[in-house]
Amino acid sequence: MELRQELENIKGWLHQGAISYEQAEKMAKPIIKALNEKSIEIAKKCGVRPKKFNFASLMR
Repeated sequence: MELRQELENIKGWLHQGAISYEQAEKMAKPIIKALNEKSIEIAKKCGVRPKKFNFASLMR
C-alpha cells in the first residue's frame, strides 16, 4: 500500500496548494500506471474486466 500512501501525499500537497495540478499529475502518473498494471493482472486471474484508475478520480 506504499503506492496508495504516496498518492494520498500528492493529494494533500495539491489541496494545500504546495504543488500545481500539472506537477501533481506528473508525479502521480507512474504510480497510477503501476496501479493499473496490477489491476489488469488481478482481473485476468479472476476473469473479469479491470477497473482502471485515472488522476481525476484519485484526487477527489
